[in-house]
Amino acid sequence: MAKSHACSSPDHHVHDAAGFVAAVERACSERGLRLTEIRARVLGLVADAGKPIKAYDLLDKVREGEGAGAAAPPTVYRALDFLLENGFVHRISSLNAFVGCNHPEHAHQGQFLICRECHAAIELEQ
Repeated sequence: MAKSHACSSPDHHVHDAAGFVAAVERACSERGLRLTEIRARVLGLVADAGKPIKAYDLLDKVREGEGAGAAAPPTVYRALDFLLENGFVHRISSLNAFVGCNHPEHAHQGQFLICRECHAAIELEQ
């Protein structure tokens, strides 16, 4: 089966937060979805974390800053719902945390290797 992308290395995807948000913006445009300011902000925070991040930590980061969501942090949950539903982030149940998807351009189920020490997660190709 031919792959539709160049690689599955997480270093080439989620760890470049700006590039990751741009890839999601392109995917939203192609699918007719709306990436609002708060959705893009939450997505950027997930990518900037460099490892799975809990919703409460995202709430704290949104509250610390200004702009979208700062005055109404519950919007973070709605943003996460949108990002999950559209395959832009994955929820790692065992950590109760979220991580950016290495391949936001196509829908798939994620499988992860999770470090027991630092909880960093690497998405495996299916």
